[in-house]
Amino acid sequence: MPSRYPSAVVDLALVTPRTVHAQDLAHALRAASELVEEIQLFDVYRGATLAPGTRSLAYSVRFSSPDHTLSDDEVSGARDALITCAAEFGATLR
Repeated sequence: MPSRYPSAVVDLALVTPRTVHAQDLAHALRAASELVEEIQLFDVYRGATLAPGTRSLAYSVRFSSPDHTLSDDEVSGARDALITCAAEFGATLR
C-alpha cells in the first residue's frame, strides 16, 4: 500500500567496473536503507569520458516512510548509505 506521506526521489549516477551487474548493485542498494521504496535503472553510459573497463549506471531511487514525511537529513543520510554501499562494488559517484 502506498504511503500517505510524500516520497523523495534522488538520481544516482555511479561509475562501476563493467563486471558489476546492474541488477546486483540495485538489489544491494535497495537493502542499504530501510527508506528505499523503489529503485530503477534508467541509464547505462559507456564512453570515452570514463576510465577503461568502467561504465556509468544511473538509478532513480524513491525514498519514503510509512509513518512520517522524511526530513532533508533523513534523505541525505539514506543517499549517503547508498553511496557507501555502492563503494563496496568498486563504484564511485559520477
